[in-house]
Amino acid sequence: MRQELIDFRKEIAALEVEQKNTKEQRKTVRFTGERTMSPQEAWGKARCNKDTLRAMYAAYGLMRGKGFNVTENNAKPLDKDEYYRTFGYSLRKEFEGKHPLVLYLDEINGYLEKYGYKMPYEEETKKDYWGKEYKVKNFDIEHCEEIVRIGE
Repeated sequence: MRQELIDFRKEIAALEVEQKNTKEQRKTVRFTGERTMSPQEAWGKARCNKDTLRAMYAAYGLMRGKGFNVTENNAKPLDKDEYYRTFGYSLRKEFEGKHPLVLYLDEINGYLEKYGYKMPYEEETKKDYWGKEYKVKNFDIEHCEEIVRIGE
């Protein structure tokens, strides 16, 4: 196994241990043990760690050649009405009917690049309302599970 994968597994394992301890700290009534943070702080940290771990698992799966459907096999395709009810804003057209992990593509790509992998994307320059230019990464959503391995 490549050293990058081993290092990434260690990073995931460390965050899993932190998540387990943080989730325990959320209890307010029947908490046994030593309190290291308030329940409110633990709730926020557990929610953040949950999303981070989800992206890390997806990136690790892609590094090993597994698709999003293998990483999260019980995920339902994105539905624009349900998404609006849950988050309060509308879903972009290109994400409708796709796997929910496409919402985490930027974070997944960050982990892949950190460990020497590359996801196919095109960079486009756009202008905002005031005329300032900014760059946008357009991932090929149809083929986002095909990873180009570097050094193999």
